[in-house]
Amino acid sequence: MALNRSFYGLPASTLTSLRDKYVACLEAIAVAGASYSIAGRSFTRANLAEVSQTIKELQSALDSVNGTRVRKTMAAFPTQYP
Repeated sequence: MALNRSFYGLPASTLTSLRDKYVACLEAIAVAGASYSIAGRSFTRANLAEVSQTIKELQSALDSVNGTRVRKTMAAFPTQYP
């Protein structure tokens, strides 16, 4: 699943705060089976994949802000020569 870039451009403090909230949400619904609410939005066990993906997206944006994101570069070589 490709990462959504909607969190890119946010300050590190905001990304960290959001990530921490989503980690707490994941713990609450995965371990305790409880529902959890973030900014008026309620999450349940049915939302585990969505919450997990959001954590990955937030961490990717945070890594980008901190300069610790690993980027892959692929070289492309022409198969025919002039």
